[in-house]
Amino acid sequence: MAPSISIGTAAPSSSVGVNKKSAAGVDEAELLRRRNAELEREVAALRLELGAARRRAETAEEAEERLCAQLADAEVEAFELARAYQAQVQALAAELAAVRGARADR
Repeated sequence: MAPSISIGTAAPSSSVGVNKKSAAGVDEAELLRRRNAELEREVAALRLELGAARRRAETAEEAEERLCAQLADAEVEAFELARAYQAQVQALAAELAAVRGARADR
């Protein structure tokens, strides 16, 4: 008797499983691409927001510097006014003392 050779065929269930796995992989890859695009849009929006916040902070800092300079000018002016007022009060006090002294001499 001659030896027999058996030739096996691929089971249909295994090839269907491969197609399902590759389809699932494609779907998952597409979901990841969409999520990645969504995250990139969010990052871009956050970068714009961060840039706007930085500009607002810089503007606030410049305004603070201007206010500090104005305050310093106002303090100098107030000090000069106080000094002038003090000098005027001393002059008036000396004048009053002189007038009282002149009256006392009479």
